[in-house]
Amino acid sequence: MKKHMKLATLFLAGAMALSLAACSGGGGGGSSAGGKITGVYLSPANLGYQNMRPQYNYYLTTFTQQEITLMDNNTYCLVLSSSTFSALELAESTNDAKGNERENSITKFYGTYTSQVNDLDEDLLDVTLAAPTRVVRSFDQLYWVDTDNWSDAMGKAVIPAQTDPNTGAPIVDENAEPWTAQQFLESVAFPETSVQVNVKTSSFDYTADFAG
Repeated sequence: MKKHMKLATLFLAGAMALSLAACSGGGGGGSSAGGKITGVYLSPANLGYQNMRPQYNYYLTTFTQQEITLMDNNTYCLVLSSSTFSALELAESTNDAKGNERENSITKFYGTYTSQVNDLDEDLLDVTLAAPTRVVRSFDQLYWVDTDNWSDAMGKAVIPAQTDPNTGAPIVDENAEPWTAQQFLESVAFPETSVQVNVKTSSFDYTADFAG
């Protein structure tokens, strides 16, 4: 498990280091976080595993992490970072590790929030994030999308893919209608969600509700 956690740190550190700058830069429209930062909170890294056998001859290991940035204008930016590898191998006696890189993505959700200090512990802040009204995603060095600045090219990039039953590879219908910004937003957005952040440690528990 320690080796897994070291790998998670290596894979995610670079991506999460950029998230503060990404969230603090104000954008146009009320759905973008543009106020003064009042707190930045990081979740622990989460390790996921999917064994695709016997249907497909591979397995997936995914490292994910979450960061919430709160602004003084009651807007938030939630960053989800994800890195997926298949055939991950960790040596027992050395520091060697290898795996096949599969997918990487960083998704930023923007919306509004309310908060209050916890009644029992002043180090805790009870935060309710409203459903996001804007999503920005960078996916696997293939495309990026922004629901506030949509284009047909973005709509084509996010058309859901089918899976090849023989190889497990994604297949996209080139003749399908491009998705709209609203379709994409609805496909990835989470409902109103409450979290408890620790002001003293700048942290919160990993939250499965942020599907992304």
